[in-house]
Amino acid sequence: MSDPRPAAEPWPDPTAVPDQEKPPARPAARNYLARPEQRRVFWLVMPPALIAMLVLGWVERSWFGRPSAVDRPQIDTTMAEIPADSAVADAVVIEADAHLPAAAGDGYGASPEALARVRDDTVFRGAETEAWFQIWLTLRSDTMQSLTRAPASRVSFTELFGQPRSHRGRLVRFRGTLHRLEKVTAPANDKGIEEYWQGWLEPEGGPASPIVVYFLRLPDGMPHGMAINEPVEVVGSFFKRWAYAATDTVRIAPVVLALEPIWKPRPTGSRMGDSIGSIGLLTMAAVVLLTVVGIRVAGHGPGRGQPPAPTDLTSSLAASERFSPEEGLQRLEEAARVPTSSATEEPLP
Repeated sequence: MSDPRPAAEPWPDPTAVPDQEKPPARPAARNYLARPEQRRVFWLVMPPALIAMLVLGWVERSWFGRPSAVDRPQIDTTMAEIPADSAVADAVVIEADAHLPAAAGDGYGASPEALARVRDDTVFRGAETEAWFQIWLTLRSDTMQSLTRAPASRVSFTELFGQPRSHRGRLVRFRGTLHRLEKVTAPANDKGIEEYWQGWLEPEGGPASPIVVYFLRLPDGMPHGMAINEPVEVVGSFFKRWAYAATDTVRIAPVVLALEPIWKPRPTGSRMGDSIGSIGLLTMAAVVLLTVVGIRVAGHGPGRGQPPAPTDLTSSLAASERFSPEEGLQRLEEAARVPTSSATEEPLP
């Protein structure tokens, strides 16, 4: 027998939300107090900061240079004016003949008579030519091995500048850095010396005033030019304090004559600039690698996991049977009409 009542429509699911009205899923909020999150932030911030410090330090050294040392000795090499008698018109000052120390002997590169005609704080004079070439002949007759073993006095710029007469013609030894080295033509002579090398040397330990060194020859492969930076040791004969025209005024520099500089070539590919650049590149590459590894470790560390996905109520209720309240009452009524048998009823004999 069919039920004359119309079939009840299914009750709409209150939890069902149309697809077009579903809000977009929001990502889980980060817990910045958790240790894995702190490690991740550390590896994201610290390596770039370290790279920035290295780059800024390299820029400072390359473009601004090292600060000048305040403790380096400074000597005024400006040529002083010779005072004259103001009471005499057109007075002329003539320097007295120089006298060598009483201990003059074989230790001098030239004869005492020739060295006595050398004058300090002047340009090269014709009267000094004899002493000049006598020293060259003395140096040329020796070898570098004998000169390096000779009992030369270890001197500084201050001693050569302040005591020129005591060192004139004597063998001296000092260290420094050559910044300029060029070939010059020798004056006409019958000694067979046609040219030599003029070097401008910054003395070791200061001051920032040059010592002018003339070399008869150079070691094989030694760089030369107007802008070099070659550390050397010099063993030669001191000649005089020479007056030269600087960019600002007339200045004075000690002049030394030497056979050749004691120079050691630098190994190929070991220049300071290349070393600093290579170290900087390797450091930045290591920092980048550590950053990647650190981020991966921080993301997979202990206690680090994805938050559980929210429960989809619609999918969980999809398998359940849904009906309206009227249909539910009808089913309860039908269930009440069905007789139930007792579970303890025994069959009749």
